[in-house]
Amino acid sequence: MKRIYLLAGIVATLFITWFLFFNTVTTTKQIAIPFSMYRCGEQLNKAAALAKWYLPFSENNNVIITDSGKLQVLKLNDYTIDIQEPTPFGAVIRSSKGKNSKLFSFTVGTDSGSVQSSIIKLTYKSPLFNQWFGKSELERDAEKSLGSLNTYMTDTKRFYGFEIQFVTVEDTSFLFSRLTVPVTEKRSGIVKLFDKLIAFADNKKSGYNGTRILYTAVSGNEITLFAGIGVSTEVLTKVGDDIEYKRMPFGKNLLATSYQGPFGKSFKAFEALNLFKADQQLSSMAIPYQRIMSDGYDFSDEQMVQLKVYYPIF
Repeated sequence: MKRIYLLAGIVATLFITWFLFFNTVTTTKQIAIPFSMYRCGEQLNKAAALAKWYLPFSENNNVIITDSGKLQVLKLNDYTIDIQEPTPFGAVIRSSKGKNSKLFSFTVGTDSGSVQSSIIKLTYKSPLFNQWFGKSELERDAEKSLGSLNTYMTDTKRFYGFEIQFVTVEDTSFLFSRLTVPVTEKRSGIVKLFDKLIAFADNKKSGYNGTRILYTAVSGNEITLFAGIGVSTEVLTKVGDDIEYKRMPFGKNLLATSYQGPFGKSFKAFEALNLFKADQQLSSMAIPYQRIMSDGYDFSDEQMVQLKVYYPIF
């Protein structure tokens, strides 16, 4: 009888061991992110993108990124992420640390609750033991990374490189003029425009208030400069005049960000606003512009300046 009990005990132990350690279950976690499927997919299928949100890599500056087309790997000491099956809308990644390794699938789908959001799903298989008695470090990091991805994409400073805000129009009255010059004469052209506008405002006693705004558009070897200065008194001008008085619609919406850096690199702030506008499916009501916060307006492309960059939207 004792042998029967012993045999039964061994069988039961083997069954429990198999049930806990070899019987796998599928775990699925998901999160809604307010971006298109394509933009979400871009964050999943490139090693450089993963490094910005996948934990613990996103919290460390010593990550080694290998991206040679077919081979895409993140490495942090003995912790690695290897992208196995990248697609436009997801990827299967192998997460490894020491002797432990596990596959995780990240996929992007539509969000039935919002046309402007996508659902990112994390799926992986693990022993039932992990579900009952504690998940592995690799599993915990993968699940925390799902939330980290949402935090990263909704932080404009991290995702676009600039802190982007919604503001409204405050300065409303301007004198505007434009000038097309060779690209090589951009600096002198800007000086000429602002000198002309300020002299005109002084002549008309229109109360120049120090506000200077600028937008540039390059076409081939030429650049068109659009400049404006804020004034406090209306000036009668006609459409088509070299200098025109215009009013911005007070209270209308603007995207805004601050830029500090070389004057010739300010286009990066415009690119960030334009990308944010596209991601949020916003429409433009006018051309973007920069407000010069630094003193003067005679800047070389290398000169450090402070600007406020705006994009009118509705």
